[in-house]
Amino acid sequence: MVWHKTISLKALEKADGASVKVGDEIVFLSKVNGKLYALNGVCSHAKCILGHLEPSELRVRCVCHDAKFDMNTGKMVAPPFVAPNAPMDKLGLKTYQVKEENGFIEVDL
Repeated sequence: MVWHKTISLKALEKADGASVKVGDEIVFLSKVNGKLYALNGVCSHAKCILGHLEPSELRVRCVCHDAKFDMNTGKMVAPPFVAPNAPMDKLGLKTYQVKEENGFIEVDL
């Protein structure tokens, strides 16, 4: 694996959460209660870019169909409203190691 520099910590904190391109991947980054999180930023249902952080529940929501994913595990915790019987156990997202280095967020891909 290789660490990749992404956005500044200040930019991430202003945005609450952000989907950024890292190499060939889109990664959703967030910082909640002092802890950094990173997971695949493309919804496994319809390939929309993730973008709405729900910090109180440590979830990110897909803006297309409201599927929700756990920031710690990447597991889908709420199915898309257009597919309520979606196999949530098979639609999780990959999580990544993440760290702050010299004011920037780095992700291990």
